[in-house]
Amino acid sequence: MGQRKNVKLENIAEALGVSIVTVSNALKGRKGVSAELRQKIIQAAGEMGYHTVRRDGQKKKESYLIGVIVAERYVKEFPSFYMEVYKYIAQEAMKRGSLTVLEVATPEKESLQQAFSAFQECRVSGVILIGELKRSYIEAVRTAYRTVPVVCVDYYDVYEDMDYIVTDGFGGMEQMTRLMLKEGITDLAFVGTVNSTKNITDRYLGYCKALDRAGIEDAKNQIIPDRDPEGEVYGLDQELPERIPKGFVCNCDRSALAIIEKLKERGLRVPEDVSVVGFDNYPPGTGRQLTTYRNDEKVLASLSIHTMIRRIEGRMKPEGVRIVEGSVVRGESVKFRRRQ
Repeated sequence: MGQRKNVKLENIAEALGVSIVTVSNALKGRKGVSAELRQKIIQAAGEMGYHTVRRDGQKKKESYLIGVIVAERYVKEFPSFYMEVYKYIAQEAMKRGSLTVLEVATPEKESLQQAFSAFQECRVSGVILIGELKRSYIEAVRTAYRTVPVVCVDYYDVYEDMDYIVTDGFGGMEQMTRLMLKEGITDLAFVGTVNSTKNITDRYLGYCKALDRAGIEDAKNQIIPDRDPEGEVYGLDQELPERIPKGFVCNCDRSALAIIEKLKERGLRVPEDVSVVGFDNYPPGTGRQLTTYRNDEKVLASLSIHTMIRRIEGRMKPEGVRIVEGSVVRGESVKFRRRQ
């Protein structure tokens, strides 16, 4: 579809063979439209050059179509933290009169076993990458979209022409480890495959930093992997060590919940016998509240869209890595000492 001037809702509806009400509901994020149809409508609107009209008499702002890419391995299980991040990114873009189109990179696409084709039928003004993707795939994105800005969310690299908006993996995990140490729990193990992703590496280094400050060395070497080295398979069937430490510092809540189940199989209670902390505060609604670190997905999304639009409009240059801090959640999985 080519660019059109003064594109209206009825133009989009006619092109897709749906009602104007359906188009309006899809673009405004209302219920009653399937995810597949909503994505088709958003994509068509972007291709046709549709933008929202303000009713306050002010000059309307330019509308942009922003491509968003996430690896399938991060979103194939529900609920997904990165899909939650994408939801907020899409909402934030709509607030600013722009639209997003999502590309889920399958293992075949990410490994470039298939020809790179993300957004080839769209005229995107910028690309957002959520989470860590294979280096070869990122290079393909940079080659295909060298003339538009690229913003990475919850991932950072060394490219100086890209922006990186990340969660505070290092500082957050240092706080979670210090929380355990403050409660007198010094016999610790880290749960996570350390070199599989930059996020897990950062969280492990935050764990080590807290141990350094406390003068503890042995716990640095107590590591339980939770996925394969490529970071693609979660929940490897790892056995707990014969001697169970008093506390587990887990790189994510999914792994923390898996550890708790394994401890139950060994007849151990959490937190009475063993304390466990997680990271991400996700997924929600999993029974007893974990003691964990809550990331602020809304701020992450808002800053990402703000950065993207300013880059598109040429009002700023890449600013490197910006960290979005979160907060500690004191749940029920740590044995807290009574305070007098």
